[in-house]
Amino acid sequence: MNNGVSILLFGPGLHSAGELTTCQIEQSRIYLPAYKQNVNFSDLEARVGSFDHDQLQLCWQEQGQGWLLMPANPDAQKTLVKLLPKKEIAGLGKWKRETLGQSLVWKTVVYSGCALALTTVLVVWQYDRAVSCVAGYVPLETEYQIGESVLTSLKTQTSLVEKGAAVDAIKKIGDRLTKDSAYKYQWHLSSNPAINAFALPGGNVIVNKGLLEKADSANEVAGVLAHEIQHVEQRHALKNMITSSGIAAAVLLVLGDANAVMMIMAHQVSAQYFSRQAESDADIKGAALLQKSKIDTQGMADFFKKMQEAFKGKAQGPEWMSSHPDTVNRILAVENYIKEHPCPDCEKLKWDKKAILASLEKEKPKAK
Repeated sequence: MNNGVSILLFGPGLHSAGELTTCQIEQSRIYLPAYKQNVNFSDLEARVGSFDHDQLQLCWQEQGQGWLLMPANPDAQKTLVKLLPKKEIAGLGKWKRETLGQSLVWKTVVYSGCALALTTVLVVWQYDRAVSCVAGYVPLETEYQIGESVLTSLKTQTSLVEKGAAVDAIKKIGDRLTKDSAYKYQWHLSSNPAINAFALPGGNVIVNKGLLEKADSANEVAGVLAHEIQHVEQRHALKNMITSSGIAAAVLLVLGDANAVMMIMAHQVSAQYFSRQAESDADIKGAALLQKSKIDTQGMADFFKKMQEAFKGKAQGPEWMSSHPDTVNRILAVENYIKEHPCPDCEKLKWDKKAILASLEKEKPKAK
């Protein structure tokens, strides 16, 4: 038995952002001393973390309720990976394979020639401009295919809440924000307790229940959704995937051959980090979208502040903040935008937080 591994624990009655504690790895189980709880290896399922593709998450059911633990820091993760038996924990072997990354299989000599031509362009031209140019030539149908493929992959890693007041609230806000968009947005609520939301290429947006639990107003949720919508509208996720997957993948996408790169991209979207420029772009354009939709923009700044304050001085912050750097400057930028662009017609949205929380407890997520 080890002396204890530092973890974040999520479960019934615990803080929505998780509680810092320790676990001990024993011969056939994990022991949680602070909760006097034993979890057999056979009851565990290993999953890949949402915004950090090499993060280990261990999930299990206890009396019909879901629990989740994740390492509190990189050293803790190394210890867990070393001590846990991959043959006894469902999905742990797959997790180890996925975190090693999937090498891109080059297609034919024809594609190699195209890749060489694109490489020459990148040397002469700015890389960011080249990626934006390539993304602009990717057919919308291909982008939709990528998003659907990634969503299918994510459904094997998390559970989605299919109905209820919480799902309806997200859809109502999202539909209002995207009524004039060329994309056909779909809104999904994940049972994941981490404070997180992310968008897939093509218009699938996933909101974790932990984010709804943390938000104090519909306007705060609208601020997060507006930000994620702009990642779709500006094709930030697609550009990130092109950058991460390499030149060959970019050529295949332009040629409309999405199948060859789906597996490589599928595990990247929820784990991606956008550049500061992309985040700032999504913030300001998200604020503009809120005003266009006649929604008070203060909720965006309020949610940023709330996350910053709640996790000030803590080593492990919420995923939605950890993947969105330079928070102080972003708050200032959004507040400056609000001051410079007053919107007297913008309104505060109404929602029934009590009903939303009740629906999260009532509706059992549908396992995928």
